[in-house]
Amino acid sequence: MDTRAFRRLRPANPVGDLLRGWRTRRALSQAELAFEAGISVKHLSYVETGRAAASRDILLQLASALDLSLRDRNALLEAGGFARQYGERDLSAPELAEARRAIDLLLSRHEPFPAIVTDRRWNVMQANRAASRLMSMLLGPERMQRPLNHMRMFLAPDELKPFVENWSIVAAALLARARHEAMAAPLDEALQSTWRELMRLPQLPAPTEDNSVPGPLCEVRLRKGDVGIGLIGAVLTLGTPQDVTLQELRVEMFMPVDAASEAALVALAAQDA
Repeated sequence: MDTRAFRRLRPANPVGDLLRGWRTRRALSQAELAFEAGISVKHLSYVETGRAAASRDILLQLASALDLSLRDRNALLEAGGFARQYGERDLSAPELAEARRAIDLLLSRHEPFPAIVTDRRWNVMQANRAASRLMSMLLGPERMQRPLNHMRMFLAPDELKPFVENWSIVAAALLARARHEAMAAPLDEALQSTWRELMRLPQLPAPTEDNSVPGPLCEVRLRKGDVGIGLIGAVLTLGTPQDVTLQELRVEMFMPVDAASEAALVALAAQDA
């Protein structure tokens, strides 16, 4: 029997395939993963090959040892025939009211410096007034009436690119981050679709083969006419939430790199007062 025929006849083993894929991406041997999860190597081998079924608790132990996202933990449980463990609610849900208040506080207290909130696909879910002012100054207020995607805003030729003096450096850093996040979530079809859309944009920097985790900070030099603003951004996450939506939110906070940039942001805020 040839290999293709054998594969067609082999029973489906979604749990084993998922575990093997995640373990391989994290460069872990079966022995290393079994040790971290507190189970025997033999049992892990049987689960991966489909010779044994893992209990719900074992799957959660393996998910924790693999440091899977809540979305991926749900996927592993469902592959094993179990119900999801973690909810995925809209940010407007009453249950997330405390989280919304915390996010609002972060954004407002960061004034007059820009801050935004993005989802796992880098869509801008919320922006403080400083971010809206800056984008309006660069692109016009009408642009703020349409959906924004943080990655596309910097990578697309018809968005912020003409105003970013160090665009090649910024674009390369953002692409490295987007690639890392997309590779870490291969089962997330929505994220993969957005990643493919980004890769179809014209004039992107050449991709890098570096698989290391990209750094969290990147300086952005913006200029329009006589106004020049340098920003450096940091990405914050919301602790260790037990909700998929909250875990996937990112708060992007930008600080001025020098006194001149700070003065320019303060001046923009004064115009809006």
